[in-house]
Amino acid sequence: MVPSIAGMDPRYFMHLMQDFKQGERYSTIMGRIAGGYGLLELREMARFFAGREWVPARVAAEADLVAAGATIHEEHCAECHEDAGRYQDKEIPRLAGQWPAYLLSQLLDYRTERVQMPQPDKMRNRLAKLSDADLAAVSAYYGQVDATKALAQDETANGDSH
Repeated sequence: MVPSIAGMDPRYFMHLMQDFKQGERYSTIMGRIAGGYGLLELREMARFFAGREWVPARVAAEADLVAAGATIHEEHCAECHEDAGRYQDKEIPRLAGQWPAYLLSQLLDYRTERVQMPQPDKMRNRLAKLSDADLAAVSAYYGQVDATKALAQDETANGDSH
């Protein structure tokens, strides 16, 4: 499963790739790929992907599952993953509009101690309280959030018109 990375915060991209490169983040292949690039090449990739337009996943999901996921988001995730998962920065990836199958696989890995994934203890503790069905629901929810809506509103409010 591959995530959507167009429009990714370049600082988060660099952090992620450094974790892969240094073996601090579990991967089947990304560690080997990241290890083949130098710092300048990774920075150039970060700029490249940051400059691409985010295209949200368009995956059908059952309304009840999405509604359950919205509740889980509000109760367990919204404190860090603000604006329905649209917010991103150097430490927090955008979840809104991401592929649900990818998110589910990552959440299952984050919750498992056997898989080396660098994330805050707060996240691991919250995930420990959620069932696999809960994780599937919140993944479906993020897949349905219109990730471009708030971004366009933010640009208009800031006077940007591109």
